[in-house]
Amino acid sequence: MLPADAPPQILAVQIVGEVIPGQLVTGSVVASSNVASVEARVSTYSMPLTKVGVGCFMLSGSVPRLPFFLRNRTYTVYIIARNTRGDAVTQTLRVTIH
Repeated sequence: MLPADAPPQILAVQIVGEVIPGQLVTGSVVASSNVASVEARVSTYSMPLTKVGVGCFMLSGSVPRLPFFLRNRTYTVYIIARNTRGDAVTQTLRVTIH
């Protein structure tokens, strides 16, 4: 257990399944015990993850429908974890939207 004001840490990130517009995507983040919130951000789109336990967060949501010219591209997903003081740590993940 880390103190609340210790720097937050992201220990593991997992996205399950293919990222296809209109389909459900799920994932999980394991973070240090002092992480209060986690969000996933792609460009201007942001989604909070649900805290399910100490340092454990889950993602579940539909991939937005995109026009054909935005498909079959690889995007950077920013996973941002924050402690209660607001200190943040970011990890990136590359995903291809089919």
